[in-house]
Amino acid sequence: MKFIDTHIHLQDYKSKSATKIIEESLAAGVEKFICASTSENDWDSVAALYERFPDRVIPAFGLHPWSVCKALPGWEQRLAARLEQYPSALVGECGLDRYRDKNMQPQNEIFAAHIEIAAACRRPLLIHAVKAWEWLENYWAKLPPKFVFHSYNGRGEILKKIIARGGYVSFSSSILKSPHRQETVAAVPAERLLLETDGPYQPAEGLSESSPLFLPRLNGEIAALRGENPENLSARIYKNSLEFIKPW
Repeated sequence: MKFIDTHIHLQDYKSKSATKIIEESLAAGVEKFICASTSENDWDSVAALYERFPDRVIPAFGLHPWSVCKALPGWEQRLAARLEQYPSALVGECGLDRYRDKNMQPQNEIFAAHIEIAAACRRPLLIHAVKAWEWLENYWAKLPPKFVFHSYNGRGEILKKIIARGGYVSFSSSILKSPHRQETVAAVPAERLLLETDGPYQPAEGLSESSPLFLPRLNGEIAALRGENPENLSARIYKNSLEFIKPW
């Protein structure tokens, strides 16, 4: 089976180097990694990983909602310049989060700018959304043709809107802790399903950091919840992942 980790922060690992993680993951069938940045402070690190592993790392540049308070004037122009410099790069991680920050005006302004940049540069968008679902009502019609809600663990009515807009849904190990996991996982059309680790964050039980090595197990758990053959599901998700990362 082959896998693509569609959301990982290789630059943030503490226990192992990114090089070691990539080497170990390749041996387990994880062939590519969408390496998401969270602020301008790590754009250079993400770019360096892509330059070192151009066949394995797909860079993504953006401002996580927890980082909007650190946004410096002109970040939009610098983001557009990065995307021009790296034609395979995605936009993100970006979005809305009321768990850590209740001041939504800066988040809304910066998320809206990411959407505009992704559409203008024709790049897929990585969306983080936590406890801010009502704010998304302002954005459904504005989202670019390719977007994903990463590490999805939300409500069913939001899932319906994501699918209706043609979006992708990515699951990490967090979905396995949801009491509604079977219903949620089964509701995603096969052609819109992605897998990720969000490493090193959101580790599975008993682990200090999430690892791409968990993807085969996650695939098996998702397959069981959907009542599908694990190998057939992994092949479908791998195809989805390759399609998602393409600029349109």
